[in-house]
Amino acid sequence: MTISMTLERFAALADAYGGVVARWPESERAAAMQIAAEPEAGGILASALELDEALDAWTVPAASTALRERVLGSAPAPSRDLVRRARLWWSGVGIAAALAGAAAGTAAVAIMPPIDASGGATSFGDVGRQES
Repeated sequence: MTISMTLERFAALADAYGGVVARWPESERAAAMQIAAEPEAGGILASALELDEALDAWTVPAASTALRERVLGSAPAPSRDLVRRARLWWSGVGIAAALAGAAAGTAAVAIMPPIDASGGATSFGDVGRQES
């Protein structure tokens, strides 16, 4: 099986994935290695490697104190209304959880009625009679 690749496709892959063929899509690597021996392809890889090295060396400068203060100064302060709504929402969650627990307990009692109330058996188990 012969795998072929055009020089244009090779250049497009080098532009997209850089000068290291091992980073290219696996389905393209074998054909790329065949064409990489050509002088034009070698030049394409060399240019891509130069760009890779330049990008690897680039760092983002730290923000100045003035810029940081301007950004923080322009940020909106949390409103009291937002804080109040958040508290109300969380209290609603607590109420919903309590109601769900009460509903589950009621359902458990309704499903398992007392077996023998005179003998001390209840929905929660046999509490037994205490002799006096």
